[in-house]
Amino acid sequence: MTAKSETLKMTLGQDGGAASLTTTQKAGIFRRAMEEMRDHLELVHVGFQRTDPNATFLIEGLVGIYEAMLRDFVVHGVPTNVGSREHVEARFPSLTDEQKETLIDFFADRPDWRDRSLDKAACDLRAAGVCKTADNLDIARKVNLEGRLAAALEYRRRLVDPATMWTAMIDDRAASGPMPFAAVAAVPAAVPATAPPPEPQVAEPWASMTPTQAAERFIADNPKIVGDARRKARWTAKTRTQFLSAARLLEKSYGARPIRLVVRKDVARLNEHFSRLPVSHHKSRRHDAMSLEEICREAEAEIKTGARDPETIGLQSTSTNRHFLFLKELMAWVGKQVDGVTTIDWSDFLYEDDRDAREQRDAYTEEEGRQLFRLPIWTGSRSLGRRLEQGTEIWHDAGFWVLPIAWYTGCRREEICQLTLDDIGQEDGVWFFTITDENGGHVKNRAAVRLVPFADELMRLGLPDYVKALRAAGETMLFPELRTASGKRSYGDVYYKNWWTKIARKLDFIEPGQAIHSFRHMVTTELKYREVFLETRADLVGHTMSGETAGRYSKAARLTRLKEAVDQIPKVTDRLRPLAMRLLPAASRQPRPARSGKASGDETSPLARTARAPITGRVSRGASPSR
Repeated sequence: MTAKSETLKMTLGQDGGAASLTTTQKAGIFRRAMEEMRDHLELVHVGFQRTDPNATFLIEGLVGIYEAMLRDFVVHGVPTNVGSREHVEARFPSLTDEQKETLIDFFADRPDWRDRSLDKAACDLRAAGVCKTADNLDIARKVNLEGRLAAALEYRRRLVDPATMWTAMIDDRAASGPMPFAAVAAVPAAVPATAPPPEPQVAEPWASMTPTQAAERFIADNPKIVGDARRKARWTAKTRTQFLSAARLLEKSYGARPIRLVVRKDVARLNEHFSRLPVSHHKSRRHDAMSLEEICREAEAEIKTGARDPETIGLQSTSTNRHFLFLKELMAWVGKQVDGVTTIDWSDFLYEDDRDAREQRDAYTEEEGRQLFRLPIWTGSRSLGRRLEQGTEIWHDAGFWVLPIAWYTGCRREEICQLTLDDIGQEDGVWFFTITDENGGHVKNRAAVRLVPFADELMRLGLPDYVKALRAAGETMLFPELRTASGKRSYGDVYYKNWWTKIARKLDFIEPGQAIHSFRHMVTTELKYREVFLETRADLVGHTMSGETAGRYSKAARLTRLKEAVDQIPKVTDRLRPLAMRLLPAASRQPRPARSGKASGDETSPLARTARAPITGRVSRGASPSR
């Protein structure tokens, strides 16, 4: 950027001359290029259908190559080394190795492609009656490439909803021109005087703003969401991430089209994708470059081969409701910025859970708790790297302490995992946790800010000694190994992935809906049985109390009363022997490095390679990208 600063400075001072190509002439070039590409893709597609059972994968792969190639040419121009291995490796990192080789082979067979693309631009200029200058050639070629890119994007949508183009044509039959141009906001050609006046054009950036771009703009334009040093944000970092994820899922289903054009059928298509998506979607980086339809089809193929359990397909209503509520808020905001945004009845896509709230998550039983704490993590492991295999070794870390703390306090997963050593104190001999949003932590609501005493069983197992050992080691976090170098993942999420998913596989009593949060249900249920006051239970687990008497005028329970409550929670670790504290090695207490590249094994299965890279040498010879 520094090297180009002088050029940028000079350019800023130029007014620029009038373009030789009029808007109507450019629209004509765009239209012809789009129609040619449509015809080419359709011809190739039917050819695949005649000869290959994997026709869908093949055409999706070809369209994927087009999208990457044409987008790069439109944004960066056509380089002199177009199609070389250096060019392809540098510009198309999202393509698979097979797709890259297809592209390299294509250009190797056409070393004069760059000149031929200019020849095509010259033909367009002659058809438009415009003189051939260097600027006009480059502009005509760019518009031609834009038309082809628009056709590729449109064809991607047609593979999901084959009737897209034809229903648009029927709906817009009064409009001029032989074909609809839904993919982009192209300027129409001249129309007869009797045609209805064109609708007012939407100004940028709103005219072309995609769902993801709109979500990012929404967050940036809403100070209550971001907050500042003096005022707390209405949303946590996790909420903002979930909001952006909902927008990205919409865009991966809908395409990189302007969000202002979203209508009910687009939301219905997204809902249909939600019903077919694996619950593990986007846990692998492979999914980042895949459409929702590709991910769904991959999961369906895995079910057919027995590689996936059908029970893992389809998002739960809690997840889809969260996505749709975020999108509802986003679309309402877009509607305030742009006229003509379609009003969508989002209630059609929100699922009501008519179960009694007390039955939505089963509490663990006392016997299940005992079964949990008989695992090798607490009774003796084989080695540091094999904590769930029986042996004699015990280490004290998040793997050892998070679940006992959850059992004997009822605290939320994130509340436990984010604790700092400054959040732990003593008062009149009672050790306690301070659950707070200070020291970099987050709480669900104001009622969640509270003191939670150590139960006698946590004291017996040596939790105070663990805290002292960490302080002596110079640590600041209760579980330093849950930190990540990027800081983007919450401590609770790191624990869930690194520990809970592995522990849950060892417990045959775990049912759908049960997780660490079910420990809270156990605590409140058991304390209710033992006739602990409702207000005391609420103060312990951080629940908001309704009503003036219980809420506004009732102060938090004293620490001693809360201590009496936690000591009534069933003791399920009484057979564990307290041992001298053994911290993780210092190197293991460092922040976890960010993942680089794809996760190991992501590209090993033939199915994964087929789903992401259906383009083969046969395709490059028989249906290579057209010029």
